[in-house]
Amino acid sequence: MSLSSLIKIALTLALVPLLHSQDLSADEQKTLVTKLQLHRAQNPALAADFTEEKTTHLLNKPVISNGTIAFQTPNKFRRELKGNSPSITVCNGSELWIYYPNFKQAEHYTLGQRQGFDDNLAALTAGLNFTDVEKYFRVAAAKDGPASRITLTPKNSSLKRVLTTLTVWLDAEGAVHKTDSTLPKGDRIVTTFYNVRATKQSDARFDYTPPADAQISTPLGK
Repeated sequence: MSLSSLIKIALTLALVPLLHSQDLSADEQKTLVTKLQLHRAQNPALAADFTEEKTTHLLNKPVISNGTIAFQTPNKFRRELKGNSPSITVCNGSELWIYYPNFKQAEHYTLGQRQGFDDNLAALTAGLNFTDVEKYFRVAAAKDGPASRITLTPKNSSLKRVLTTLTVWLDAEGAVHKTDSTLPKGDRIVTTFYNVRATKQSDARFDYTPPADAQISTPLGK
């Protein structure tokens, strides 16, 4: 799987960009990150609907899609993208599946096989749960009233090849409501979330078996 697919997994939730924001000091940033980590610890699971707008240098117009996401710390998630190019991405913490219904093709990844792949996945999920976020990203935060905006710049050289910056907007309670990722070559993905709810997810929701007629590939090897 390309890391752009990983980025889609982890970059998700939104409202309106904050205006007239005030940059935070290093100590204020550390306090904010600690608050966000506490919020994730108190709300380890969430579900939401989202709208994604992708701008790419390969197309004249943005591609707009809708979908749903369920996330459970530290690394379980299910992302279903609808529309003309649907896909299902599911990770239970040890296996990751991506299924493309239009092509009846599935990609299967076993975590723990490739250090670089695992590190990049951990980095991207850190953008949602904020655990070890400073290990993978340089953090710049700003406040606008009770809301916050955090810009994450990758430290990891392999992640830099597919992600330039990730900007995350959060409400006063620390819930992510929008992400804006800029990619190399000027591509951009803006994801806006709604109907965000902190809710316990069934473990079965993060397990996946592709249809019997799916063609299965293992990009990382067996």
